[in-house]
Amino acid sequence: MLKRDRLKMEHNIFSQLRKKLTKINLAVMGVLCLIMVSGTYFVMRTVIFNQSQQLLQIISSQAGSPVLNQNIRHDHHVVRYFYVKLDKTGNILERSPEVPIPEGQLSALLYSVEIRHTSRGKIEFDDDSYSFLKTVAPDNASDLIAFVSIDHDQDTLFLLLITLSAVGLFYLLLAYFGGRFLAVRALKPIMESWQKQKEFVADASHELRTPLAVIQTNLELVKGNSDETVANQMKWLDYISLETQRLTRLVNDLLFLARADSAEILLDAKELSLAEVVEDTAGPFRPLAEQNGIAINLTDLENVRIFGDENKLRQLVLILLDNALKHTPAGGMINIKVLQHGNGGQIVIRDTGEGIAPEHLAHIFERFYREDKARSKQTGGSGLGLAIAQWIVQSHGGTISVSSQLGQETVVTVTLPGIMKTRL
Repeated sequence: MLKRDRLKMEHNIFSQLRKKLTKINLAVMGVLCLIMVSGTYFVMRTVIFNQSQQLLQIISSQAGSPVLNQNIRHDHHVVRYFYVKLDKTGNILERSPEVPIPEGQLSALLYSVEIRHTSRGKIEFDDDSYSFLKTVAPDNASDLIAFVSIDHDQDTLFLLLITLSAVGLFYLLLAYFGGRFLAVRALKPIMESWQKQKEFVADASHELRTPLAVIQTNLELVKGNSDETVANQMKWLDYISLETQRLTRLVNDLLFLARADSAEILLDAKELSLAEVVEDTAGPFRPLAEQNGIAINLTDLENVRIFGDENKLRQLVLILLDNALKHTPAGGMINIKVLQHGNGGQIVIRDTGEGIAPEHLAHIFERFYREDKARSKQTGGSGLGLAIAQWIVQSHGGTISVSSQLGQETVVTVTLPGIMKTRL
């Protein structure tokens, strides 16, 4: 019940986060669309208005001229225009031919213009729209009012506004579904990381609980036999010591990976001999391998020099050798090579052990992943060694790969560059 409630709560959290990201994306796209639509509309409106004003200037300057009686084209259409000359008392002295307004209504139109007390503007009259311009006539003895119909311009602007609004709504619709898609894509790695973190915490808790339980049990046995000597209690104390060592290794590995994840581990890089690092690290393993009937052979140790952190590379070799030793039975062999690879080098560790099944091979670098958990506990493994090894290799700018044939052999190949490609 608690697990189902927890999963439901996590689903709700990510669902709300997805909706929030979608809304933010939609809001941003909405603002951008609004700026685009309004900006385009007002630019076009200004352009059309300026063109109308230029036409009014032409009409005012050429009033009465035969040239003006020709059709004026504006924006690929014939412009309806007219002008009226007035004396100082407001009486009509002259008007252009074919004035589209009846005589009785023309005076009303002129009166509407006069009471505005402005030299230019827009006026609505009898379901028509005009731009007007009041100037002094070319003869300097009368006033002149020029009119240009802007019905076509307003229809154009209205159609433009409708088109831009439709395009804007279409893009908002795309932004909504695109935002949902991007939100899901953006949250996917977060959800995967969240899931891995939960699994990591659960696995770490389980791994820590086991040695603590053993220590607690053996301590209770010791305390329950308080009359016994230390020598008589040595078996239980040895168990406590072994589990304490195992717990210490596990905590150290966890701290290493935690520091690696937070980029707190810096590499102390210097020029070094890769063969010397491998040989010096493999030496202490030979007595233990011989006790278990396993031969460690170092062959083809080429003189490869690279830039790297000596301590981290020793830890890398130690992890790989320890892993090979644990999974190689008596009578087996571990062969180690150091080869030149470009301007860098390769470490190749081949063991004649039990091998790794294909379904497990892709997961061996995952934290706490163990092919045989029961056997790993017997050998003291926690499933963190190869994850640490992978981080060391990648932090040096290298690659690590594993190939295996079940029941025959396992080959680990580490490739390191000659020049560091990592954060230092």
